[in-house]
Amino acid sequence: MMKRIAFLLLLTLLPFSSCKKEEEGGGGGGGVTPREVTVTGCVKGSDNTPIAGVVVSDGIYCTKTDEQGNYALGADLSKADFVFVSTPPDWAAPKKNGHAIFWKKLADYTKTGGKYTGVDFTLNRISNPDRFTIFIYGDPQPRARNQTTDNYAYASLDACEDMYKDMKEYAATLTGRPIYGIGLGDIVHQKISLLTDYLNGMKTTGITTYNVIGNHDQGHTMGMTDPEASKAFEEKMGPTNYSFNLGNLHFLMLDNMMVQSGKYSDECSTGLTDDIWTFVQNDLSYVSSDKTIMVCAHSPMFRLLEGHDRSGKHLGDLRNALLRFSKVYAWAGHTHASFNYVDLSDPKIESHTLGRVTGALWTNEFICENGTPRGYLVFEYDGGKAKPISWKFKPIFWQTGTPSGSSLYDYTYRDWDYNTSGRAVMKSTGENLSDSYQMQVFKPGTYEANDKTVYANIFLWDEAWDKPRFQLEGGTASVMTRMTASKSTDPYYLYRYSKADWEICAWYASKYSFLKTNWYDDDGKDPSNKKRNCTSIFRYTINSTAAHGSGTVSVKDRFGNTHTSSISW
Repeated sequence: MMKRIAFLLLLTLLPFSSCKKEEEGGGGGGGVTPREVTVTGCVKGSDNTPIAGVVVSDGIYCTKTDEQGNYALGADLSKADFVFVSTPPDWAAPKKNGHAIFWKKLADYTKTGGKYTGVDFTLNRISNPDRFTIFIYGDPQPRARNQTTDNYAYASLDACEDMYKDMKEYAATLTGRPIYGIGLGDIVHQKISLLTDYLNGMKTTGITTYNVIGNHDQGHTMGMTDPEASKAFEEKMGPTNYSFNLGNLHFLMLDNMMVQSGKYSDECSTGLTDDIWTFVQNDLSYVSSDKTIMVCAHSPMFRLLEGHDRSGKHLGDLRNALLRFSKVYAWAGHTHASFNYVDLSDPKIESHTLGRVTGALWTNEFICENGTPRGYLVFEYDGGKAKPISWKFKPIFWQTGTPSGSSLYDYTYRDWDYNTSGRAVMKSTGENLSDSYQMQVFKPGTYEANDKTVYANIFLWDEAWDKPRFQLEGGTASVMTRMTASKSTDPYYLYRYSKADWEICAWYASKYSFLKTNWYDDDGKDPSNKKRNCTSIFRYTINSTAAHGSGTVSVKDRFGNTHTSSISW
């Protein structure tokens, strides 16, 4: 009898059996699919504490740890290269070169009897998990210095150095909280070896980064399948589909760049493969509906700049799956132009597309293609507040590279110059450009000599903001009119005020025929793909005959903060 009791007790202490069938997440809170266990392991803290309830995945199927931190996963070994954890809010993955390492390569383990055992994870406890900051940025996209398409103005490698320097300095001012970075794809431009430079650069910032893959992170090779195109990126950066948790936020990081048959690997359509869609369903089946979902991918998956919803494989399915959650923020890059959209009649899913962090393509100048300066979004979370989420635009303060053809540039309407160290200094005050800079205001006469209209580009404006108001000195404040995105009503957007993007690109087109052929109208000036690229410009026409004057533009953002900018002429 005592031997029987001892035997039963021993069974209760044994870890998962290698032949056990584990129920995997079925997707969207639906049913579950039993799968033969192929990978087992344990998730524990650095203090040896077992961590229960951690979701573990191979990028398609998911399971979670038991009370002892053990898991048994039915990974598809014909497809899986990694097993990874979806880190819970109180725990963080270790980092290497500034990059969160939340995965294990199965190739580093020995398979016995068709199974991998001992694939263990050790996480570090977060001391302040309910307060953190995230730098969200798109398209660093460095290219080799000898690549001619990167030598028209500033080298993208130099622009990336400015980004690292800026993030490091700004992160140092944010104390008492963890700081993370999210790179929204096109981390490099076809040259995968530059991922090492990126990792080394982000390491200097001191923050912990997560990244998604962009189309240009897949190289430029003909005839690859979609999984093949991701391999080189994954070798350095880990899985391209994964999730993690911070505070009450669940981050769903997706590869939505689908390689098209018969084309180069970076000529992609936007959508989700069947395997990635299966992962999304399985991952979300473990997430409670009260969570806020942060969907991060390279290409916008919902509302587009042109004013319509994106169509693509499984994107409708994704939208439907997300509707059960309390709030969804979808973050993307890819377009190189900032665009934010909130449908006030149904605001559950918001679309936020960020401009290129290193400036307009080819020029890598101080400005992006829709007039937003070089910069990134600073996302703040404070779980102790009734409204824990806020964000703002952060202009990059530095431009330190040596330009090509510097005599071309006319920065008459730029609000700042750079001092001898490359630091941006405001023309009007002599003070350093700061993170309070959330709009560019243009005085009457910017677009046409006799035009009495004030224009304002509110960089991160969306429908949840108030409309800006213009107040002429000594007068009353009047609501400004949002300009429609069409060539006939938007006079050149912002490209008249600086040769740094619009006019300098036209100059390059006159010198390099392939640019004129691919980008420009017959007049060699107006880039045809930039005629409808800004939805955050407002205007107000002054009813006054005075040749001189001054006034103030003010706007209240979605978080209740009021931003102002003065202008005189």
